[in-house]
Amino acid sequence: MKQVRILVVALVSAGVLSGAGMLAPADAATSAATRAPSAAGCGQSRPFLSQGDRGTCVRFLQQKLTDQGISTRVDGIFGSGTTKSVKSFQYLCGYRGREVDGLVGPRTWAGLLDHACV
Repeated sequence: MKQVRILVVALVSAGVLSGAGMLAPADAATSAATRAPSAAGCGQSRPFLSQGDRGTCVRFLQQKLTDQGISTRVDGIFGSGTTKSVKSFQYLCGYRGREVDGLVGPRTWAGLLDHACV
């Protein structure tokens, strides 16, 4: 349930959903990572990713972390190792406290793809 709440908050803050919108449980369980058709699409759509997600966008994320010098297994599975890598990246970008959460939202994508840490 916590992941569903995080996803809804991320979608509302990204402007994908209005505050009045509501996701059905089946919709929330569908990972954004499984909907993106290609790595290029992941770089453009920048889906919210978290531990438990799988697919092309997770693989794209893992490769981007590796490209940044953060050793990450590129297997398309967002497990504990990927979470640790994301947290390392967030810390290196200057995130502190609760900001180092291992979740990949708009700010983390901006740091990875646009080199816009902060």
